[in-house]
Amino acid sequence: MSKRAVTLQLPADLMRAVHDLASEQEDTIAQVVESLVADHLVSKKGMKRRPPPASERLVFALQNLLFRDLAEAKSWDDLDARLRRHGYFMKISWGGLSLHTETSGQKLCHTHDIGFSYGTFLRRFGPGKPKDPREI
Repeated sequence: MSKRAVTLQLPADLMRAVHDLASEQEDTIAQVVESLVADHLVSKKGMKRRPPPASERLVFALQNLLFRDLAEAKSWDDLDARLRRHGYFMKISWGGLSLHTETSGQKLCHTHDIGFSYGTFLRRFGPGKPKDPREI
């Protein structure tokens, strides 16, 4: 999705409040304003809300932890085993492959966020799907 620049003029107290909210959420002011507008539109029109993107700190930590295993895996089964050792699993979602915690199943991010798209794995391992440990 392409984005366009918008200039907002806000009273000083409202600007401080938005800045503080962005700091608390570890987001930028633009991300906070975008989220607020999207939430408003969702409540007005009954639209589905897009999930927020994974935080940069989380993505960085996952890259450091998993990059070598993702790069060196030889097959879907090998990849599943490597991720399981760290307490994670992958499953197919609307944006490609997503990374989840094994204990709660919570989605952390998309694999393309940490540098490995579904297409990358398909080229390396062929057709297939990562196994959700709860389906085995």
